Amino acid sequence: MCLQDNTDYRNSVTLSLMAPADTTTSANPNPSSCFVVDHNLTSPRVGGFVLQNLRGFICYSFMIKPRIYNPATRQLVTLPAAIKSKNIAAKAFGYYFGYDPVIDQYNVVLSTGLYVKHLGEMRSEHLVFVLKAGGRGKGSWKKAFPASPDFLPHIPAKGGVCIDGVIYYTGWTGRYNLALVSFHIRSGDFKMIQVPRRDGDEVLLRIKNVSLIEYSGKVTIIDQTSLKEKGMLDLWAVEDAGNKNSWSKKTLVLKPSQLHLVINNKTIYNMKGATQNNKVFFIPENMFSPFHILSYDLRSNDMTKIEIKGIPDHWFSIDDRSAVDVMLMDQSESLVYVET
Repeated sequence: MCLQDNTDYRNSVTLSLMAPADTTTSANPNPSSCFVVDHNLTSPRVGGFVLQNLRGFICYSFMIKPRIYNPATRQLVTLPAAIKSKNIAAKAFGYYFGYDPVIDQYNVVLSTGLYVKHLGEMRSEHLVFVLKAGGRGKGSWKKAFPASPDFLPHIPAKGGVCIDGVIYYTGWTGRYNLALVSFHIRSGDFKMIQVPRRDGDEVLLRIKNVSLIEYSGKVTIIDQTSLKEKGMLDLWAVEDAGNKNSWSKKTLVLKPSQLHLVINNKTIYNMKGATQNNKVFFIPENMFSPFHILSYDLRSNDMTKIEIKGIPDHWFSIDDRSAVDVMLMDQSESLVYVET
């Protein structure tokens, strides 16, 4: 859980959460309905906007530099910036992290996008950073040149996922057109397939409501556009990444007894993170006390409210000067070494 003070980053912290001991009773049949901050594992001056979790690592960016943090060992790897700060305002950019177990290699992909208004065209560039295991050699950003004829310039969206050595993220190829981009670590190839459109789709609406997850081993787009008003969640899964028409759709509807968790609720939630057992988490945009998140089991169609206890009191008085981000994941004892 990253808590960021927007006025002074030195006050920012990453908190580790743990489930309390099993205290199941007749009054509390669900012992996992709360997490407690483990203050012994607090990491000061670490954290930012969490982009992705990867094999137990927190992947985030701060001051345009991508960072990889291991909360279990407190190892922090900061990669060199791939773009100059003076160019940030004009471009949209995203960092995406991946690992290929066959060649035991970590990659970071940077995608930048720019719409040139006076020319009426979109431009994008891609760079790849290879993390050298054990610090052997010096890593660096290298420009990539997607060769597929179906690959279009795009504006990258935040957040990615890696499955079996392939990094996936989404990007906008036009005002109404969303694409799924894939980068294959072993071959270095980029590919793109268009995401099915819905009536009324627009960039501004779907940027906030669409996220990318791994669901049952498949890359899946989760759309929460109808969650707050109707209690509905749409899942678009790719059955065959090499087939442009291989999308399958599944719509989940919350149980009537759980609709109150999202409908007529003033809290704005953003989907963030998924577990290996197909649970996703909805994180409030702002801090409030008592603080909670929502856990949604996609298999059993069951939503649970999880309270987080032990957050230092002063974070609830910072108001709009603070930002909160939560990513629940398995821990890793692995170490990544890289020379930068």
